[in-house]
Amino acid sequence: MSVIASGYSVDGDIWHLDAAVNRDTGDLATSVAIELPDGSRPWGGGCAGPPVPPGRHIDAYSGAADFGPRTFIARVAAEVRALIVTLSDGTREDLQLHGDISELGAHIAVLVFPRHLEIHRLDVIGANGDILRPV
Repeated sequence: MSVIASGYSVDGDIWHLDAAVNRDTGDLATSVAIELPDGSRPWGGGCAGPPVPPGRHIDAYSGAADFGPRTFIARVAAEVRALIVTLSDGTREDLQLHGDISELGAHIAVLVFPRHLEIHRLDVIGANGDILRPV
């Protein structure tokens, strides 16, 4: 696996998004490793399988360890231009799409957010600006 993006959560957690393609099967493995400000590292989360299942725009993972923040990973098809997440406190997050789609088979977005919040809405925006059904 190789790190394709890194960043900080609003609470100061450091995260690293890793991705790797299985050249034999074409499957994509994605995971997020997190380090809290105190140096502790909660269990990371991720998923593996086809980059985006046939006929779908997005494949997503969401999870959390026993402590620390929640993690959301989205793998999106080429026709997706943007992902917008609205959290339970009304915060709107425009997620950055990472990775080379010709290498990975998908763009990948990540959000590391406080565990007391939930994702209330996910808008998947197509290349022409239309909202796509998240199928």
